[in-house]
Amino acid sequence: MSPFDRTQSGKIAVVHQGALGDFLLALPVLEGLHRSYPRIRLKLWVKAEHVALFAEKLYIEEEHPPDDRELTPFFHDELWREAKTPRFFEDTLAIFIFGQTGSRVLTTRLSARLPCPVQWLQSFPNPGSTQHVHHFLLEQCRQLGWSVEECLPQLKPPRPEQSFIQEYLRRKTPTPTGKPIVVHPGSGGLRKIWPLKNWWALFRFLAEHYRFPVYLTLGPADERLNSFAREAEKLDVTVLEGFPLPRLAAFLAESQLFIGSDSGVSHLASLMGIPTLAIFGPTDPGIWAPRGSNAHIIRESWEEAEVLTWSPDPPAATLNPHVLEAVKNLLPSS
Repeated sequence: MSPFDRTQSGKIAVVHQGALGDFLLALPVLEGLHRSYPRIRLKLWVKAEHVALFAEKLYIEEEHPPDDRELTPFFHDELWREAKTPRFFEDTLAIFIFGQTGSRVLTTRLSARLPCPVQWLQSFPNPGSTQHVHHFLLEQCRQLGWSVEECLPQLKPPRPEQSFIQEYLRRKTPTPTGKPIVVHPGSGGLRKIWPLKNWWALFRFLAEHYRFPVYLTLGPADERLNSFAREAEKLDVTVLEGFPLPRLAAFLAESQLFIGSDSGVSHLASLMGIPTLAIFGPTDPGIWAPRGSNAHIIRESWEEAEVLTWSPDPPAATLNPHVLEAVKNLLPSS
């Protein structure tokens, strides 16, 4: 059961070492905990770039990201007995550890060391489940006795990054033609990328029918798309590279539409509150779709072997009519 009531003050530590999309799917739990226990502050043991997304969330305790090596001994059958308990967990009322089955041992061993409840939340459902991750996590919290309000949170970019992007866009487009369209074709898994021939056809469609500036963003895992991005520049597409996550979030907040594959950036765009069109293939959007009041999902089918096969020469691929209809509905006339 929850160790405290709604009026108690204190800190809860949250450990989540997952990728961006997995982490953002856990955000409703963090926001729900805050709304249910408004005097509680959260300490996040997560990737440094993920922490930076929460600059505007006042319920997040400002912490320097801890050293992951402090947890390593707790995964060893012998070393954990003599390992020093990380100071990060001092003075916490409870600890939530998100992960798959391999992280349960961390929960058990920290429980043996600490006086507060240490509770494990499985990050995503087992194969065969059809439950969305959002509800899967909330259900686990409630089964553990925690009152967690259901909500669809929204992120705000850090103010310095917001100012930076606004100035960047003023310099980039001194004669504005409308807010940007942002496209992120990449994904951490090759099989999840909508085939590049389709992205190329989409760029051609946007160039022929709209005057809005179009940006293609590349992340650290998108090296295989470099040559495609260079060709897209010939269609007056601007390539964004090297933006840290808070800056990318600020860019998304200034945009009118995001289109992407099943990726962490699609989840980020949705949480920034802008219209988000996510194109799913082999993964089930019923489990993994971005959450947000302005998220739109289209599912197609393709083979992994065709993902990177494309040509800049006509004829372009025939776009899914549902994709075209969605783009037209989400964009005003240029």
